[in-house]
Amino acid sequence: MQRKNNAEINDTENQVSDVLESNSLNTLTYSSSDNTEGLSDRVDLLETVMEHFPGGIVLFDTHLNMVLCNDELKRLLEYPDSLFASGLPSMKDLFQFNAERGEYGEGDVKKMVKDKLALVNLATAHCYERERPNGTVLEVRGVPLKNGGFLTTYVDVTDQRHRIHQLEALLDNFPGGISLFDKHLKMVLFNDKLKQLHGYPNELFENGMPTLEDIFRFNAERGEYGAGEVEEHVSRRMDLAKQNIPHTYDRKRPNGVILEVRGVPLAGSGFLTTYRDVTEHRESQEKIAYMAHHDALTDLPNRLLFQDRLKHAIAQAERGYNMALHCIDLDKFKPVNDNYGHAVGDQLLKQVAERFRSIKRDTDTIARVGGDEFMLIQVGITDREGARTLADRVIETLSHPYEIDGHVINIGASIGIALAPEYTVDQENLVKMADAALYDSKAAGRGCFNFHTG
Repeated sequence: MQRKNNAEINDTENQVSDVLESNSLNTLTYSSSDNTEGLSDRVDLLETVMEHFPGGIVLFDTHLNMVLCNDELKRLLEYPDSLFASGLPSMKDLFQFNAERGEYGEGDVKKMVKDKLALVNLATAHCYERERPNGTVLEVRGVPLKNGGFLTTYVDVTDQRHRIHQLEALLDNFPGGISLFDKHLKMVLFNDKLKQLHGYPNELFENGMPTLEDIFRFNAERGEYGAGEVEEHVSRRMDLAKQNIPHTYDRKRPNGVILEVRGVPLAGSGFLTTYRDVTEHRESQEKIAYMAHHDALTDLPNRLLFQDRLKHAIAQAERGYNMALHCIDLDKFKPVNDNYGHAVGDQLLKQVAERFRSIKRDTDTIARVGGDEFMLIQVGITDREGARTLADRVIETLSHPYEIDGHVINIGASIGIALAPEYTVDQENLVKMADAALYDSKAAGRGCFNFHTG
């Protein structure tokens, strides 16, 4: 601690007390015991407080002469002992010293000192951050005293600012939106990507950070959650948010963007939520899943999807709903490949698939399970007459001539039919029965259908 002579101690104490009393968070309480009644003891206490202050501290009198400072001030600002050789410097001396060593950057030293003193003469409280040439970031707080003079503190916040910059870099470079809400569900942090992904306008933030309820209401009013009452949407989502449990889900926005939303409750209450645009990823997944369940040539369901659909249809049959399984082979298809080539044969299969789509109901499934082999699952029929009617339509529709690359091609279809639950509710047996009935149709001369006879 460096201070002036004893004659000025009383004035020093009064000025420090003035500024500390002006800050309700830093008031002084003296012991009333005899051993601290003396002025000298009380100043010693003030010096102890200043020496243990977690930063630099300096006091200037009404004439802007330094009254006292602590060692941390000199360390933080790298003030040499020579600056204090002739006593405590004035504020002007400090400004002059700093300007000459480039502390304030390049420029005219006299002008910089003059500008600094002009700001001091305004006698207003201030708080700002100052980065020194050595990279140290100081938080500077200045407080004018009631009777003139100034108390200024300097705290090294380099590490804090470094962590803040790291966090800002994380937010700016995070491949998605981030929002942080406090325990009252009021937003306290977000990045620009959040606004971009959700199409949030600047007006939503013009009165400060919105609450989660504000955001839910804004989204509901613009139709983000689909049809329904706005307040019902808001209330339902607020109830979920208050459960404070982790969650992950996909939300498809009206513009088609699919957002993966992940919410994580924080230990001290509050919520961190991330939003990632997974539109392309989900579309790729859907495409892969579609390709895994559909025939590449005809785009009809393949054997894998057929097995799944048949499983569900038989489950309905077990509950009393009638269904028919049609096993279909194309007649005279092999000569088409032999005479015209596989390219024409492929075109023929595509046209056959289109004709199947034109005659089946949405509830039915037509699958390509082999080269020219198809399976048709017909659900919701009342009796075998419904299966008979559909089989007739299939044979008639597929038997009309096809025109491909200038060739007129005629083929037909043979069909075998098995019924559930009339015959069986075992999936494998039902397929075998339909297949056996198909061979009966082929043996009967093709171009017809037969029910399994057992």
